[in-house]
Amino acid sequence: MVPVEILSMVVEGEKPSLSMTATVRAEDTVGAMVENMPMVAATPYLVTLAEIACFRLIAGLLDAGQISVGRHVAIDHLGPSRVGATLKVDATLIERGRTKFICDAAIHDGDRLVATVRHVRIAIPREAAKAG
Repeated sequence: MVPVEILSMVVEGEKPSLSMTATVRAEDTVGAMVENMPMVAATPYLVTLAEIACFRLIAGLLDAGQISVGRHVAIDHLGPSRVGATLKVDATLIERGRTKFICDAAIHDGDRLVATVRHVRIAIPREAAKAG
């Protein structure tokens, strides 16, 4: 499990949002995944952070008995973050359908924007997820 700290969450209004932080660990780096690569936050790790933020953001908006699953992700990985860096993830729900939720996430390392993510989640019955 990826440790994160939720800083704030606003679920009321037109644009529900969530902010959280996470610290880059050695196992979160591309160097831990691919030989001879630098020990900086890997793109899949940044996707994971965005997915956690969006999952938590919309959890309270689902109907009873539903969970959300990831359906699509698009990321622009804009810069490196070293081991020990504290990353801040700001996620916003930008569109909501009957079962479809579209979120945007911005990931910062200090003042630097290191990634932008568009993430689509779908609400499904909890039992359907267990059956798969």
